[in-house]
Amino acid sequence: MRKNNFISLICATVAFLIVAGLSFAGCGTGEENASSAGGLDSHDSGLPYEGEELVLSGSTTLLQVSGAWADAFMKEYGGTVIINGGGSGGGIADLINGVTDLANASRQIKDEELDAGKNAGYDIQEYTVLYDGIAVIVSSNVPVEDLTIEQLSKIYTGEITNWKEVGGDDVGIVVVARDSSSGTGEYFLEEVVQMGKTLEDNDYSENALRLQSNADVVNQIKDNDHMISYIGLGYLGQSLKSVKVEGVEASVETVKDGSYPISRGLYVYSPSKELEPIAGAYLDFVMGDDGQEIGLEEGFVPIN
Repeated sequence: MRKNNFISLICATVAFLIVAGLSFAGCGTGEENASSAGGLDSHDSGLPYEGEELVLSGSTTLLQVSGAWADAFMKEYGGTVIINGGGSGGGIADLINGVTDLANASRQIKDEELDAGKNAGYDIQEYTVLYDGIAVIVSSNVPVEDLTIEQLSKIYTGEITNWKEVGGDDVGIVVVARDSSSGTGEYFLEEVVQMGKTLEDNDYSENALRLQSNADVVNQIKDNDHMISYIGLGYLGQSLKSVKVEGVEASVETVKDGSYPISRGLYVYSPSKELEPIAGAYLDFVMGDDGQEIGLEEGFVPIN
């Protein structure tokens, strides 16, 4: 199993505390560095992967559901599964650099990343683990109920700057987007801002506030007025106001039937076809009935 010295030091500490019978929620704090460690006594459990460790990093969209997968997997199979954030690009870079065992991504791997993996001696493999919709959300004081892809594109490029231009009040639009390491941000750029890559010169407005995580976006929208942003469907709580896109509401049902226009696959990447036993078992669990049910409970759409 591949680890750098820093992760090894942290996880050695976690392993020691697990033996002592304690349960830990993580080796870090916050959405960008959340970890899971089992509360079982791995030396006495008799479970198949006791004493083994699996490290994942990457997409913050997958962070919450991955934590739920890790907890359920460890209870059933033992071992220690650590989940870190960092964004899709960061997770894939960690995989290529040998820092992590598997990478979570909310976008497909790029050709240059595949090439970098080959140069590092890896034959990177892709696994689709869930489907997701990107919900467009606005501040609670924004009366707009529906936007088109074209309107969203113009808002995010800065061509539309006032809510009255799309049926709202005469007040400026505060645009919130994800940062450059975010798979969600890249997907939204290509599919919405660039309108399915038909306008590849389009980019986010310089005035857009770029945030690192879904949690940051949620907090901004909840605490401020006149804003617009987007989040993974799994983070769409009842306290947030979402708008329809092309007349269709973002939901599990509309993503599943293909009617919601901003939807995508979510992925896990491995360094090769030959997986460590705990990595293979984890992926089997995630893509099996129990793992997919957890994904559904977290607001995503199962692959089967």
